[in-house]
Amino acid sequence: MTIKDTFLSPDYYPSFSCKGPECRHTCCNGLTINMSQQEYFKLVGLSCSDELRQGLDLAIKPLSNPDPYKYAELCHDFFGNCRMLMDNGWCRLQYECGEDVMTYACRYFPRSPRLNIAPRVSCSCGCEKTIEMLMESEDGIKTTSGLYSFDLAGEEKKSEAYTKDELEKMQNCLFDILQNKELSLDTKIADIKDFLESNKSKEISGLISQENDHAKSIDIIKLKKIAEFVKDQYYTMSDYCDAFLKAAQSDDPSAALGEGSDKLHSTFPDLDMWICKMFVNDIFYTQFPYIGEEMSMKQAGTLFECEIRFLQMLLYSNAEHITSKDDLVDLCMYFFRMTDFTPFSHNAMVLMK
Repeated sequence: MTIKDTFLSPDYYPSFSCKGPECRHTCCNGLTINMSQQEYFKLVGLSCSDELRQGLDLAIKPLSNPDPYKYAELCHDFFGNCRMLMDNGWCRLQYECGEDVMTYACRYFPRSPRLNIAPRVSCSCGCEKTIEMLMESEDGIKTTSGLYSFDLAGEEKKSEAYTKDELEKMQNCLFDILQNKELSLDTKIADIKDFLESNKSKEISGLISQENDHAKSIDIIKLKKIAEFVKDQYYTMSDYCDAFLKAAQSDDPSAALGEGSDKLHSTFPDLDMWICKMFVNDIFYTQFPYIGEEMSMKQAGTLFECEIRFLQMLLYSNAEHITSKDDLVDLCMYFFRMTDFTPFSHNAMVLMK
């Protein structure tokens, strides 16, 4: 069905365009692509070349418990690549048959139109181009509205728990804290956690003392448990987690992580601002903290602190391997692919107990 409406979006959204074959880590690698029943039968009955048909027959697999909106998936080859991916980086399906036959996920990623609370659309930080656009701008993220249309398998069920005004009021408070240039990143994290847990007004911002010790701000033992789990579950994060576990198990984890922090901040003076912008975007993208009716505000505060601290620890512990902005973008991109498209938040909350 075609949905046309006025969508709220971050200000970078109208300028976003896919890097195509120039992308270092294409979304055609590693990400599971689900399709609706309608999309499945469209591809099964598609008139195409023998080469493309062979690839589609190998790639398309109906799910064990399908429903009309999540009916089948595109399976990857042995190397984790989509079977539609050509050697030159283009999609064989799009190249031969056009965009209209592609699945909704393939057509729109990293864009994600949301309709359950209000029409909103943004791009995931699980895409390197999104992060690069956030880094290129020296200004804070603002929102804008525009008329967009999307061909979707169906429309999201309307939320009965949250309203548009509630979501915008809550997120604007979080954005104000994250984009306050007068506050350190440590203070912002503490303020947001306190704001979510106590549900106070945004005037609390800046009242909490700064915490400089990277290992003390959150229990490093819990972050080690998360890193060990992530290392085993997500192969794209394995090497990054190894570096963190090595630092965490050293004689002085705080000194090791502090050294990495100093090195990265020396190379990238705007690092903290970039981290904040990525989380502003991710908050908008996931509709945080309303990401699940079963999650309390206190749990949301714990999850936010966990995610941003875990990203910091991964960055600091991998500092010697981050020699360019591309290296920095790659780590962050894989991190947000994990947090946005896997059950990481649920698993992290269990491991944090």
